[in-house]
Amino acid sequence: MLTERSISELGISIGEFGVLVSLSEHGPQLMVDLAKNQAITQAAITGIIDKLEELGLARREPSKTDKRKVRASITEKGEERVGVGMRLYKNFVENATRRTSLRDMNFVLKFLDGMLEAAGK
Repeated sequence: MLTERSISELGISIGEFGVLVSLSEHGPQLMVDLAKNQAITQAAITGIIDKLEELGLARREPSKTDKRKVRASITEKGEERVGVGMRLYKNFVENATRRTSLRDMNFVLKFLDGMLEAAGK
């Protein structure tokens, strides 16, 4: 998939990139909450944070209120990687839609609106 290939230029998976984006947008999060927000298991989020820590993109720290809980946060290097990834994604979307007609884009938007409406959102 082209988007995944674009994100792989960052040296991380699309799932790892999603976790970085979440940490960037929402700030430090408890690992358990981060797993829920990403709809993955706690074991999976542990593995992702392990990899992101190895790369210097995220870090763990004990919760200030409950030392049994662990909070994940993004590093400055991680923020830089998110910025690069967002530019790659923007370029991908621009290139993918450049050849798409306005009529086709309107069709897709109406389709997505219908899906959201059907889902009750």
